[in-house]
Amino acid sequence: MANRVRFKLSDLTDEQLLELFENVPSDAELSESSDDEEDDLNVAETLIAAVEYISTISFACNDEENVPDNGQSEPIRKSLKRQRSPLPTIKGITCVALPSSGGFTGAGIESIAKEPSKILWRQQFMQLHVNNVAFQGDSSLPAEIMNLKTPSEIFRYFFDAKIMDMIVEETMRAALVENISTRFQMNIEDVHHYIGILIYMSIYRYPSMRSYWGRNAFLPIASSMNRTKFETIKQHLSLRDESQRIKKGQPGYDPLFRTRRLVDYLNTRFDSVPKQPRLCVDEQMCSTKMKHHLRQYMPNKPYKWGIKLFVLCDSYGYAYRFEIYSGAGDNIVLPGHPDLGASANIVVRLTKTVQSFKHHIVYFDNFYTSLPLMVYLRAKGIYSLGTVRANRIPNCKLPDDTIINKKPRGFSTEFVGTSYGVEVSNVLWKDNKAVRLLSTYVGVKPFATESLSERTLKIDRYDRKKKQHIEIDCPQIIREYNSHMGGVDLMDGLMGRYHIKAKTKDAATRIFYHCIDMAATNAYILYRRIQKQNAISDKLMELPDFRELIAEGLVAFRNKAHAGRPVSTVSLQDQMQSPSLRTDRSPFSQSPRARPSQLELKLGKKTLHPIAELRFDQVNHFPNWLDRDNKRRCKLCKSSQTQCICEKCNLHLCCTSTKNCFKTYHMNNKN
Repeated sequence: MANRVRFKLSDLTDEQLLELFENVPSDAELSESSDDEEDDLNVAETLIAAVEYISTISFACNDEENVPDNGQSEPIRKSLKRQRSPLPTIKGITCVALPSSGGFTGAGIESIAKEPSKILWRQQFMQLHVNNVAFQGDSSLPAEIMNLKTPSEIFRYFFDAKIMDMIVEETMRAALVENISTRFQMNIEDVHHYIGILIYMSIYRYPSMRSYWGRNAFLPIASSMNRTKFETIKQHLSLRDESQRIKKGQPGYDPLFRTRRLVDYLNTRFDSVPKQPRLCVDEQMCSTKMKHHLRQYMPNKPYKWGIKLFVLCDSYGYAYRFEIYSGAGDNIVLPGHPDLGASANIVVRLTKTVQSFKHHIVYFDNFYTSLPLMVYLRAKGIYSLGTVRANRIPNCKLPDDTIINKKPRGFSTEFVGTSYGVEVSNVLWKDNKAVRLLSTYVGVKPFATESLSERTLKIDRYDRKKKQHIEIDCPQIIREYNSHMGGVDLMDGLMGRYHIKAKTKDAATRIFYHCIDMAATNAYILYRRIQKQNAISDKLMELPDFRELIAEGLVAFRNKAHAGRPVSTVSLQDQMQSPSLRTDRSPFSQSPRARPSQLELKLGKKTLHPIAELRFDQVNHFPNWLDRDNKRRCKLCKSSQTQCICEKCNLHLCCTSTKNCFKTYHMNNKN
């Protein structure tokens, strides 16, 4: 006989004993088996697994005999970082159910009513198996996106040639309408340079816009476009012909007529990236205090005044779709879809391109959450979770605030009801105050698995009376919501650090600036996703460096090569002495460090090469032979000294009858 495992049951609490006995085989199960040594080992293994399971539930009763009783319990240390809820993945051998509509019994999604019929709530738990929640779609990036190498290429994937041509056409039309004899000319290069200058200004802060062309001019801006042309483009910038707008009060009037075409096209470009499994919907502010009917006030946002947007993001902050709030009359109901109310219809419109029956999960707050919306999404095979207001829960059975105030911190209760055949979980959890949530895939208990280790989560909270951190119960639904709801806030944080602050009194221009910031932020998040999918272990670029490389690639954009030498008002000596080249970031390098001067190169500083867009554009790369005192080692072969320098790249390169490193350096052998 094997050695039997002995347990001291007197040290266990009532709750632990209950959990232990539930995992012990019954007499009927034991009577069917033989009394041999193998069966004894199976019983012992079952008991060991049960004890390991109850030890994970932090009932604070283990090893009491070894703890000195001094009347004071040791304070629990607060965790430094909140644990992130991992994405459910297929585990074990349990059969995976095919994605479904959750038992939806309606005639169709258009039959869902805004005011649902009475629903009967039952006090029970919703606990789906993890295999039934795991994402079953494909979120890998296509080859077209994976081939984007530089920051400016990723940005131009969103702001492509079609948008640039539209801006050129509409801006030239606006200039000619104002003055038919104007000498103002604009091409696609000017649009790239203009946007690049705006992004440069979002990184480097000068006292005023004209300071970038002043005595201490910022060279990358001053050398790409003169101040007069920049101000003229800013003055005539247009996105659509205003004369085609339908007058207010007539059928078809659009308050966002001037920006509608740009917003729709950007939504198409943003939405072309495969979606992540977890998505969220929330508001975003385009900060401005101009007097305009689109201006809103939201006191809980970092920028309280501005134009409000509704955005669909993933958990990493990438925006797939957005729409601008234009007032109470923008409640658009899509054809073939039900009218679920103004706020719920926003979620319906933003999620119209989310793949059905792939187990996507959408999160939103109490502004959008309603029972019909949860049923609608579940009927499309999309799970959802959101906080909810008590008056939006039909026939609510949750306790009111009077009863909740008497409950301890960490108290939770759950009710499950059925609407149109779809099961919905309604959970209340008390932290500092009561939180109510609705979900179609998770409740208080964690997902069911074949492992006994994944049990109720504990979180740290500070107790003012005890003056120490304590552990309280936290339902799984709270963990899910906190981990994946902050995608829009994450994007706001990235955009808020470096956003275009150019002042304007035109709402369409301000929205245009916001779209540039959104595209640049999306490009940065997409860059990180590309690096992750390629399994590149190199250190990722920071956001300011990434935006700077976008600006550098845009100001270096050339549509076609121009004949003859360049007409430049800035000499090479002025470039070496310009204050902009002595800043922490250089617009001519891929490193955040400044480009070294000729004296610094003489001291052996590391050479910083220009970005690929400048190096291989085959525009304005001319050799210049300096005197013998400025003779330096070739930056390509690094074996011989040369007096030849590229005027544009500012690098010494051999250019003789026997060795032509100058030509080799500027040829892109990868194409």
